[in-house]
Amino acid sequence: MSKNHNNLIAAGIGFALACGLSWLLAKKIKNNNADQVLDQVKQSLSAQGTVSHAWINGQRTGSDDYDVKAVYMGGAWITSDAGETKKIDFIANADTSEILYVKNAND
Repeated sequence: MSKNHNNLIAAGIGFALACGLSWLLAKKIKNNNADQVLDQVKQSLSAQGTVSHAWINGQRTGSDDYDVKAVYMGGAWITSDAGETKKIDFIANADTSEILYVKNAND
C-alpha cells in the first residue's frame, strides 16, 4: 500500500471516531439537560418557599402552545414560610430553562 493510501485510511478512521464521540457527547448533554433545567426551575421557585419532591419528565416534548422548540414538564411541592404546602405543575423551555407555565395542581 502506498503512503497516501495509509494516510487516507487513518484520516477515515479518525473522522469516524470523532463523529462517534460527538454523537455520544451530544446524547449525554441532552440527557443531563433535564436535570439542569430542574435545578434552574427549583432555584426560581424557591422564591415562593421551600421546594421539595421536585421532578421533571426527562422526555423533551414539542410545543405548539409556546413559541419554543421543546419543553420539559414537571412538578414540585412548595412549602411557604407560613407552613402552607402546595403542589405545582410547570412547563419549562428545554433549551433555556425559562419557566413558561406554572399551575397550582390543587386547583
